[in-house]
Amino acid sequence: MSTEQSSVGVGVHVCGCDWDDADAVFRVLRAAFPATAADEWPDGGRPVDTETDRPVVWSMTVDTREPGGSAPSSRLAESVSVDLYGTDPPIHQVRDVLGRHFSIAEEKAIPGDQEMEVRLRLEPTS
Repeated sequence: MSTEQSSVGVGVHVCGCDWDDADAVFRVLRAAFPATAADEWPDGGRPVDTETDRPVVWSMTVDTREPGGSAPSSRLAESVSVDLYGTDPPIHQVRDVLGRHFSIAEEKAIPGDQEMEVRLRLEPTS
């Protein structure tokens, strides 16, 4: 990853949920940041093995260079944990998009030397 890419890229880790809820989060982010769609799951397909009793972390890297249009309406079946990793302005762009589409029940920011981590708890909306 180049320096420019690392300064605009946000690592997104979704856990504590099944693929459908993780994909609801990812669909919103891919629509809001279209440059991401070209890099993540180019075939648009569902992962092969989504049925497991083990904890799973679903992840993607969001490219915030080109904000897009409005994202489709997405609903969560259950609460999910989302960890964002990156530099300050791009993380806030991603957090703001998630806040427009999901209810954020909890937020914790962990600052680092060059980057930061933000932990969110997204809740289903009525």
